[in-house]
Order: sequence, then C-alpha cells, then structure tokens
Amino acid sequence: MIFLFIFALSVSASEPEDRSSQLYQSFCINCHGESLDKIPLKHETTTEERIRIVKSGAKGMPPYAWLLKEGDAERIVAYLEEKTQVFDALK
Repeated sequence: MIFLFIFALSVSASEPEDRSSQLYQSFCINCHGESLDKIPLKHETTTEERIRIVKSGAKGMPPYAWLLKEGDAERIVAYLEEKTQVFDALK
C-alpha cells in the first residue's frame, strides 16, 4: 500500500505542467507584445521551421536554444500557433 502511494506521488510529480504561457511571458512578450499582434507567423512556415527559429534566431531575433530547456521551444511555438489561431478567428 505504501509502495502504491509513493509510486502515485512520483508519477504525478513527473507530469509536466503546461508552462507555455510562462515561457512566452519570460522570453517573448517584450518584443512580440501581450496581444500577440507582433508575431510574424507566416502561414507558409511549418511548425518545425518555427521551432528552429525560436532555437536559432532569425532577422532581429536572438537564438534562445541556450536558454530553453528540452521541449520549451516546442511549447512556445504550440502556444503561439494556438493563440494566433484564436486571434485570427476574432478578426
């Protein structure tokens, strides 16, 4: 019984929480704004290209690979894609 309790605690502790909003607030909001209106997500770029840009940088944007943990660039891009879809739908 004690084993099951400890196992349940360790499983729940290892589940990653969604930190995508926190990551955006920490790394992106200063340049790209709170309302996401300054994010140049071109429709022809793929998710993989966007992740590469977050990690390696682009015109005027510094690389963030050295600051981000494993999977953080993917979380940021997923957050941006989700939020910009909502933003586009409101237009």
